[in-house]
Amino acid sequence: MFRLRPDVPFMIAGRSTRMEVLELLRRKGRCSAETIAGDLGVTPNAVRQHLTNLERDGFVVSHPERSGRGRPALLFSLTERADSVFPKRYGQLATMVLQEVQEMGGPEALDEVFSRVAARHADALQPALDSLEFDEKLRRVVAWIGRAGTLAEQTETEEGVKVTIHNCPFRNTALKFPQVCTITPQLMSRLLDTNISQADSIHRHDPYCSFVVKRPTHTH
Repeated sequence: MFRLRPDVPFMIAGRSTRMEVLELLRRKGRCSAETIAGDLGVTPNAVRQHLTNLERDGFVVSHPERSGRGRPALLFSLTERADSVFPKRYGQLATMVLQEVQEMGGPEALDEVFSRVAARHADALQPALDSLEFDEKLRRVVAWIGRAGTLAEQTETEEGVKVTIHNCPFRNTALKFPQVCTITPQLMSRLLDTNISQADSIHRHDPYCSFVVKRPTHTH
């Protein structure tokens, strides 16, 4: 039988109480520490410890609520940030959508979709690059690609500037639909007005993807 140990972090059925608290608040909206403790079978003091930490980390916010006489009850609810800790299936949804696009229009339809994606992003970024020299343009483009969590970096090679994508945020989807991998080289080609060739590829079982950017003859 489960025995209470006050003020000590718990594991319930192999899962942390911290996550159990978040899930309960997701289901019920607002709860007091006492209500949470009763539902989870732990002590209110232990729950308050978790709630204090969760509020400090920005996942939970407290709301005093008065009901009749006496001290207001302190109720807790989730913040927007808390949504990030719950499971997401963005990649699964993307895969399903792309599968439907391919079945409806064939591989050519996927080529067109990702070409349009690259063109749209290039059009949005282009105005900020118009007056810059090539090296600064490249630096900014690589930095922009890196904001997606790609851990992108550039290195000088004899063939040109090698841009390495150490982390692919769309890896699972890209392994099923190689067209995903065309966004980055198409984007760089449009923004830098030069040839881009692929050096490494996760489709060839390399640990990452990389592209070689050919320096143009005129770099203005």
